[in-house]
Amino acid sequence: MSTNANPTLQAVPNPGKPRTETEEKLWQALLDHPASTAVALSTAAGIGKSTAPKILARWEKDGLVARTAGIADGGSRPADRWSITTEDRHTDEEQAVAQGPVGDQPTSAQPAPENDTPTDDQPTASGDPQVDAQPKGERLAPGALRGMVEDYLREHPDQDFTPNVIGKALTRSAGAVHNALEKLVDGGYAVRTSDKPKRYALAPASDDSTTNS
Repeated sequence: MSTNANPTLQAVPNPGKPRTETEEKLWQALLDHPASTAVALSTAAGIGKSTAPKILARWEKDGLVARTAGIADGGSRPADRWSITTEDRHTDEEQAVAQGPVGDQPTSAQPAPENDTPTDDQPTASGDPQVDAQPKGERLAPGALRGMVEDYLREHPDQDFTPNVIGKALTRSAGAVHNALEKLVDGGYAVRTSDKPKRYALAPASDDSTTNS
């Protein structure tokens, strides 16, 4: 098969030096298998074994590849091994990173919602790994989760819980439960019994009939 008729030209690390489809395959083989013999590279590239040495010799003159003496491959004559020069390898890798996978399109930043005030069921980062990044159920109406959390505490008046435990019991995100608990604390309906880890309990009932003597 002749590689000179209607070659497919593609971009190369050095601008102004297009290469054919055969050369493109060989270059990729060099990237994937550095310090390999010409025979090994031709096999990896799927091209003729007599074609690879000619292209490699030309690239060596252009300073694109380097030739080093290697271990003999079953014969008395050591086989030369080939690698892309450091500068050109870095250029190829940088281009690959900049282009990304084929078909990928750059994504633009998503606009922030108009109302960024979190509701009870919108978790916010608390800095506590046990609170953040927990799954949540369906969206609740504003204030609904707070009532569910308060009811849970009232059902267990003599116990304290982490947001994670309550979140699992209610199938809500621990972050959202944490928000609701803090609001209950602010309202005097719950108390924080521990900071590390954060634990909460139902606030003790106040005795209005007790007077100071």
